[in-house]
Amino acid sequence: MTAHDPADLEEQVEATLGRKAPYSRIPDWVTLHPDVEPQAVAVYCVLAAHVNISRSDSLVWPSRLAMAEMLGYSRPQSVDKYIKQLEAIGAIDTEDFTRPNGAKGKRYTVHETPPDDFDGVHTLAAWYKRRRDALAAAGGAAKPGRPRKAQPAAPAPSEPRRAKKAAPAKKAAARKKAAAEKSPEELLLDQRARKGADLWWETAKELVEKKRMGPLMGSPRARSGYYLNLVTRIKEALDAGYDSKVILQALESVGEWSPSKRELDRQLRRLTGVVPPRSGRGGRTPMFTNDQWDGKTPDGAPAASTAPDLDVFGVESDDAA
Repeated sequence: MTAHDPADLEEQVEATLGRKAPYSRIPDWVTLHPDVEPQAVAVYCVLAAHVNISRSDSLVWPSRLAMAEMLGYSRPQSVDKYIKQLEAIGAIDTEDFTRPNGAKGKRYTVHETPPDDFDGVHTLAAWYKRRRDALAAAGGAAKPGRPRKAQPAAPAPSEPRRAKKAAPAKKAAARKKAAAEKSPEELLLDQRARKGADLWWETAKELVEKKRMGPLMGSPRARSGYYLNLVTRIKEALDAGYDSKVILQALESVGEWSPSKRELDRQLRRLTGVVPPRSGRGGRTPMFTNDQWDGKTPDGAPAASTAPDLDVFGVESDDAA
């Protein structure tokens, strides 16, 4: 062994970062979300890369054509499906806007944290913990970092199958227990929200035939997520005191199968005459004020809607009893 001078060990060194590379952050909960495809995670990365940090906000507005070219798609419409998936899980919000030159555009708000009601996996560590717990419960591989031990004999094939059949029964019992704890008013609100969602999707199908909306895309699982999101949005609007007719008009104004909370809220406020505060001297002038609201459009013509004329979402007096 070569001998060294003790003074060599006390030599002071310094290391600094050399060439830097721009990068975009993708939150763990987006990457691990079961309702988004890998292509949707790539779209999120492209949107996050456009965020202007120096502007201290999360608003970006790249064109669909630019995003499609970055991801290797030949058509701008190819990214629409994955934008819808990101909207459905609350990873992004979208809104229409007009540029100073009159061109139409889409503004995206990129969220790094999940919605308040998100109950999925938040971090990679949580995902691995769930995986290890599941393997341990099934008698699988030992946890990382421990020496491998002889595993007990695998249970008979019938045992896991019985365990899998018991899981849906437990979930159904939990749902029944939760429903039993709700008040009659809450149950009626749930019923109205679901019937309102069914009514809007039937109306949306007619608008698709008239070429006023695009067809509903996505896997069956994704469509189920869109529907549940729509039920939640309608329930929130009803609970806030909005009339069912106004809600249907707002849905038609947005023109989406399952709009985001921000889009629906904006249309509801517009239809009920809520005037947003001015942003300053150069702020936009509202289309009308509360004093001018009389159930008509700003030009004086009655508000048009293809939504059926219902007092509530198809809930008759017998249903409410």
